[in-house]
Amino acid sequence: MKITTIFCSTLFAAFVAVSCSTNTNTAKLKPRTDVSISNQNWYLVTDSDVVKGLYNKEVSLIINETNSTVSGFSGCNNFNANLSKSNGTISFGNISETKMACPNLKEEQAFLSMLKNVNRYEVVGNELHLFKDNILLLTFKTT
Repeated sequence: MKITTIFCSTLFAAFVAVSCSTNTNTAKLKPRTDVSISNQNWYLVTDSDVVKGLYNKEVSLIINETNSTVSGFSGCNNFNANLSKSNGTISFGNISETKMACPNLKEEQAFLSMLKNVNRYEVVGNELHLFKDNILLLTFKTT
């Protein structure tokens, strides 16, 4: 129960912080859409903390531009989706996931819902910013 509470709190805080914060450090770097975002582990972050899911596993995704797919871990379940990407636009469709019963499904569904709403991306340093129009929805970091 304690892990569930910690995960739920962390994931909720991640969504709120990423959606509402501005990062003044990114003003120094020019956002790019011409760099490869493929075949890297991208970890969901809030400020500099990686969001952890069930069993302390990182919420993450891996983009495969060659196959136009994305896969990852959404906090409790693994997921797969189709990818459409071109000149700074990106979208994720036909998201499917495993169906493990977890106490934190609301947070996971919120994450997947945000992913479905993404229509634009930027790469800033080692961060992948996913937007709905001009609203930052999710920030991922790679190592």
